[in-house]
Amino acid sequence: MWDEGSLSILQIAEKLADTTGWSKHAVISFLKRMEAKHLVTYETKRRTKYYSALSEKDLIVKEERNSFLKNFYNGKLGLMVSAMAADNSLSQEDIEDLRKLLDSLQQEGGGGTER
Repeated sequence: MWDEGSLSILQIAEKLADTTGWSKHAVISFLKRMEAKHLVTYETKRRTKYYSALSEKDLIVKEERNSFLKNFYNGKLGLMVSAMAADNSLSQEDIEDLRKLLDSLQQEGGGGTER
């Protein structure tokens, strides 16, 4: 919706089919939850609902990331990374990227290490 503007339920379901496998009914359920959270709105044209985003993508991504960390890892990024490492979910490239990120944060003065 951020890239294409208003989309019908069928258009959204078609776009999500390959990556999620969701049925039209699953998409409708998800859109209702998003609407309840004031993330999307819709306009009815000829008995078809066209949904569009109410919030900027960057804001939503940040909120969802924070919510995920809070709900599954008590808000602790280290717990998530530890769990991924224990499951062998981190590739060598992931580890190198994390090391570079941590090094750059340390050089900048902490990267949020103050409490």
